Amino acid sequence: MRVRRCHQLVVELDQAPRFSFASLLEGGDGMDRSVRWLAYAPQLAAAEPVTLEQLAVLQATSCEDWVDQAQLCERHDAAIVDSLLAVGLLLAEHGQEQAAWRARDQTARDIAWWPLALVAHAHGGWGEVDIQARNERGLMMSSEQIVEAFGAAPEPSYRRVPAVAPLPLAAPVQSDFDALLAARRTCRNFDGEAVLGRAEFATMMRRVWGAVGTRELAPGAVAVKKNSPAGGGLHAVEAYVLVQRVEGLAPGIYHYLSMDHALEPMRMLSADEAAGLAHRFVAGQDWFNNAPAMVVMTARFDRLFWKYRRHTKAWRVVHLDVGHLSQTMYLSATDLGLGCFVTAAISDRAVEEALDLPALREGPIAIVGFGRRSGEIRTMELDQLVPVQPAHLAPSV
Repeated sequence: MRVRRCHQLVVELDQAPRFSFASLLEGGDGMDRSVRWLAYAPQLAAAEPVTLEQLAVLQATSCEDWVDQAQLCERHDAAIVDSLLAVGLLLAEHGQEQAAWRARDQTARDIAWWPLALVAHAHGGWGEVDIQARNERGLMMSSEQIVEAFGAAPEPSYRRVPAVAPLPLAAPVQSDFDALLAARRTCRNFDGEAVLGRAEFATMMRRVWGAVGTRELAPGAVAVKKNSPAGGGLHAVEAYVLVQRVEGLAPGIYHYLSMDHALEPMRMLSADEAAGLAHRFVAGQDWFNNAPAMVVMTARFDRLFWKYRRHTKAWRVVHLDVGHLSQTMYLSATDLGLGCFVTAAISDRAVEEALDLPALREGPIAIVGFGRRSGEIRTMELDQLVPVQPAHLAPSV
């Protein structure tokens, strides 16, 4: 059998204390404070503790050329080689037991990720996190508790040269756009019965995620124009809609075809199934559950890194792209009198599973939602400048 090292590997010297049952049995405080090495690789679900002896074997093994396992064992302890194969840091050329690891490793080879961004993406996602359940169990700190534990937050007024008098600016020009901006806010109270009209839904999708033009830069290279900017004109962000209550659409998951202004049905759901997925997608932030339409924004890393190969800024840029799209979504929803939200506190793994996303090739970044406001404020909304009102009472803008 032939083996080789995985394509990407980052090692961390971990000094954080961790629970130890052995420490409790020995009369200690239950904490292990020993220093250890952790290996992060994109094909693994979690970091793997490794020894210096294992690291020496990894260092001596090629990540490109397959080598005979027997020959590797002649140069290194066979038990160490076997241990690295068992955890997926060494990969065998064939065999079903390592098929999933091998496939993810091959994707990492195929796409020109910047290695640190690849590891951050692979290991930075959430599994089944339920914020509502954590709140009910008292595991989420209030603002008062955070201040008590860590002190006051850094002041919002930030001066760099306080000895120098500031230069006042001229009064800004006022227009209808200022009224639109003033009305923009995050909604945490959606009407759980209201159905989003088909025209409103279509308008939101077109304004925010629809392509308004293209330009061929070279044969095989097309830049896309939307109502928001994107790094390199690539627009490597896809929109997947979780529909709960939209006129003319059955509950389910749809892929928005931005070049065609059309929906691609992916999976039909019952109303209860759609509500359950909405709760999982936003990691149990129950105040968002009633949004009639949620849009998952994913990054197509193969398209992004096709141009920005192993670029240190590209992974950052695609997050900026999602931010630009979310602000366009906010302004469009405000113009239509709809409540809306954006959150990056999402259960990445639940989204990846539900959308069947190809690992490391495409991944979720954030979720937005929009729909009619509730007439009742059940959950506090962070807006002190303009009191939050139900949509039917809000001033027109």
